[in-house]
Amino acid sequence: MTKGLKNMDKKKIAVLACGWSFYFLNDFIKGMKKAADATEADIYIFNCYNFVEFSGFPNYTGFSIFNLIHYEDFDGVVILSDLINNPRVLEKERQKILQAGIPAISINTALKDMSNIRLDNYTPFYELITHLIHEHKVTKLAYISGKETAIDINERYKAYRAALQDNNIQFDIENVHTILRSNYNEAYSYLNDYLNNPENIPEAFVCSNDLVAMAVMKVAEEKNIKIPEQLKVIGYDDLQYSRYVTPGLTTVKSNAEQLGVETAKRLLTGLNVVQNLKVKAAPVYRCSCGCDVKDNGDQRSFALHEISKVNNIDGFSSQMEVLEEVFTSATDVFTLLTNLDLFFQKSHNFEGSDFCIFLKSDWTSVLINSAESLPQNLSYGTQVQSITSIQNNEKYTREIINTRDLIPAKMKSDENNIYLFMPIYNHSYVHGYFVTKNNLKLLKNNYGYTWTRTFGNAIERFRKQNMYKQMSQQFLRLSTRDALSGMLNRVGLEKLAKPFYSENKKNGLTTVLFFVDINKMKTINDQFGHLHGDLAVKTISAAVLEVIPKNWLGIRYGGDEFLIVGNSKNYNGEDYCKIITDRITKKTSVMQLPYNLSASVGTYSVPPTSNLTLEEAVEKVDEIMYKVKEEFHAKLGDRPAKH
Repeated sequence: MTKGLKNMDKKKIAVLACGWSFYFLNDFIKGMKKAADATEADIYIFNCYNFVEFSGFPNYTGFSIFNLIHYEDFDGVVILSDLINNPRVLEKERQKILQAGIPAISINTALKDMSNIRLDNYTPFYELITHLIHEHKVTKLAYISGKETAIDINERYKAYRAALQDNNIQFDIENVHTILRSNYNEAYSYLNDYLNNPENIPEAFVCSNDLVAMAVMKVAEEKNIKIPEQLKVIGYDDLQYSRYVTPGLTTVKSNAEQLGVETAKRLLTGLNVVQNLKVKAAPVYRCSCGCDVKDNGDQRSFALHEISKVNNIDGFSSQMEVLEEVFTSATDVFTLLTNLDLFFQKSHNFEGSDFCIFLKSDWTSVLINSAESLPQNLSYGTQVQSITSIQNNEKYTREIINTRDLIPAKMKSDENNIYLFMPIYNHSYVHGYFVTKNNLKLLKNNYGYTWTRTFGNAIERFRKQNMYKQMSQQFLRLSTRDALSGMLNRVGLEKLAKPFYSENKKNGLTTVLFFVDINKMKTINDQFGHLHGDLAVKTISAAVLEVIPKNWLGIRYGGDEFLIVGNSKNYNGEDYCKIITDRITKKTSVMQLPYNLSASVGTYSVPPTSNLTLEEAVEKVDEIMYKVKEEFHAKLGDRPAKH
């Protein structure tokens, strides 16, 4: 069988998800796992998070995690369409799934030519609203929801409209309140202003979910509005908080777990394969609607849960802070890999006991790419390499796998497993993916979103850090380099030669200085022009650079003067004065110059115990060179020019 194709002994179900509704997703996967445990099956969750960047640009790059999937390798597919809620993405995946010809079920949102299982959001919400009207004689009901277009939110709004109409209550658009998203913060911010006016207080708030409902209750508490006496509240989802707030929140238990069970059953066993199926949710009556019922829930259990949650949040925040430090403190790719291994060996509570971080095969060149920004790239390529691999809580060898394999062989096992995949990216460039086995911790509290963004952003910061380092080095080279001679200039003397001189002393090395001065430079300029003067500088500097050791520094000290700063580390007393002049003679012998080009060279050594500054040492070697120049001119019967 071709490598990467499905194992006929064990079924594989792919789940396409967007993790923002983590309560729903967690319960749904729990239900799927229950059904999978009755047969031989692994569940592969491909999870992502869409978000709006600081610039206001909506980022959908996370959906690229679906590009990992070869549908023909799976026995069935589940698309959590209402969570993904992106028509373009859904249509693209729908076509690929249909082409693969495998069973597929869309959850809540119907997709063409595909089975659909959905929660009945309408009926239980309609029952709750009708309960408010009949049992508690409420006639002024306000509705509050986000701008989401998901089918579950739309059905709840339809239930609100229908309940009013069926009970002869006039619908008033002024009683419909729309916030950006159906979350606690958005609702709290809006209601904190709106409920300042006592005239705005309705008899009841019908909320699109429990988070919005709890925001209503919090604002009411702060403004001394009594619930349920002055204001009744209902929500939807039956979150754990809903059971423990006082008064208990009347809501709807979504039954996402049972939805997961029914979905997995149909894919794994072919049981009652239907085009459409509804799983009914159930109203839960508590005190917030005015019912006189004993609130369920163990307050002690809730308190312990909250303490555990706070500690987990603190622990996760610390994990992310240290992860960022691992990237920012690394000076090169090797150090980064080493530090990542050390970090995850010590701390991987949220990542799980079995996980891998895979980057694309060209990751090393990407990390040192000096481009201002990386081009859009949503592909994972044909191979990926694990830069960190933890198996059974122990470090495992880094390895390269075919992308189609998704996970290393070491991660596979005979028991039924859940594999969670999340993309690692920054802006519109995909770097790789993260996979963890039998661990859904990153789905809670949107940890997965924070983890993937932190890792992707950290990669980009590391890349930019290297880019700026390269730019800094390039700027240093440009700012310290003399364009004509190719040697360092006076800035280079300050920034490089002086530190080099200090390091020699610190390391107990003798500093070796050579001073080179072109003979009769003024005559060359005056009689043959400055172009020949430039040629003389280039020729002499080239000869010097060709013979001195590579780690020595060559500096254009003046117009026709050159300073060489070396050390005794790779110097055994060679006569570089002669070596330099011989090289000059050899170079000029084939140049057919209309003048004799030569240079005077002096040398001076500074032991590490010397108190001389570099400037003082240069004065000494200059004096020695000048004596050599005097001898040269004495042979010609003239005197050297003072400098």
